[in-house]
Amino acid sequence: MKVSRHKAKEILNSIACSPDTEEIDVRESYLRVLAENVLTERDYPDCRKSAVDGYAHIPGCENYISVGETGAGRKGADSIRGDETVFVMTGGNVPDNALAVARVEDCTVENGRVFIPQCKNGENINNIAEENMKGDVAAAKGSVVTDGLYPVLFYLGRGKVKVYKRPKIGIFVTGDEILEAGEEYRKGFVYNTNKYILESMFRKYGFDFEYAGHVKDSKEDVEAAFEMMSEKYDIIISSGGISMGKYDYVKEVFSTCGYEILFSRTAIKPGSPLMAAKKDGCTFIGMPGYPAAFMTNLVFYIIPFIKKCYGYETFENEEVFVVMGGKTSSKEGRFDINRAVVAAENGVLKAFDAGTQKTSHFISFAKVNALLLLDEETGSLSAGDTAKAVFL
Repeated sequence: MKVSRHKAKEILNSIACSPDTEEIDVRESYLRVLAENVLTERDYPDCRKSAVDGYAHIPGCENYISVGETGAGRKGADSIRGDETVFVMTGGNVPDNALAVARVEDCTVENGRVFIPQCKNGENINNIAEENMKGDVAAAKGSVVTDGLYPVLFYLGRGKVKVYKRPKIGIFVTGDEILEAGEEYRKGFVYNTNKYILESMFRKYGFDFEYAGHVKDSKEDVEAAFEMMSEKYDIIISSGGISMGKYDYVKEVFSTCGYEILFSRTAIKPGSPLMAAKKDGCTFIGMPGYPAAFMTNLVFYIIPFIKKCYGYETFENEEVFVVMGGKTSSKEGRFDINRAVVAAENGVLKAFDAGTQKTSHFISFAKVNALLLLDEETGSLSAGDTAKAVFL
């Protein structure tokens, strides 16, 4: 059953599993998805602190008597008189009634007196709760714990955090022509590439998967792989075996394994062969064998689908507008996803065709960093035309 790209997205979103939650040590939370709003448990800061090394004082005097010093984590004077000053290091507590802190480099000390230039009230003082108030949302449910958020959790003093559980993902590749890296090449054979496309892309997003191996092109082997994996994984992803060839057994095996086929092709190029099927709590995604088609479907359909299964609040690809730096070919009436090299030129994202858009070609991906999304009304584009793109 062939469906539009919009219908395929709709079906995938409808069958995306709702993940359970678990509480884990914050040290293990990198690239996990928050299953709770992370709130600040106190005011930040929780007391008035100095923003500089300097003298806390009440403006109004020309010079002051120094009555001590304090630093971060040290208890200083609770209050001062009008003619007194306390030397406060950056991050140190400011006396309750001090109104300003003068930078040390702007002050002079003579005969035991500190001469302080005129300051405005509040100068160089970080006030209570000016960053966050107790109970504020520091990080929203559905956020991914990445480079910025990860250290913030430690800044907030969190020991544990509630995250979504990761669904169990199993993958296998089919094809008698598949060689593994390091094996001696044989004419007409191809090296296993799709496993490593998944490995690199999944690592980027923190997705876990298990590789169930290389399945030969026989009905018995494919059926055995399905029976084993259906009991073990929430999501199964295969490469190859879903087209119309004599040895494409995946669709045939579904009838004996009890899967409901939701669609078997989508209206895009490259990568029209794409199968989604469901059985109890297991979702099967059948991907094309050509690496270029595999990569395209992975970026356009599968990464957003798995993000949703992982609990991402925002799971669809971020699309950007680009200006073509040259020509790229596509066909009106069809949704084409073209490979491109995108670079910023004078503040504008310029896109250049990768040189080939053939489904059977893959080496161009060594330089490709984006995919152009050319809808059914677009057709070919020339230099200066605009298009939507997603970065890899």
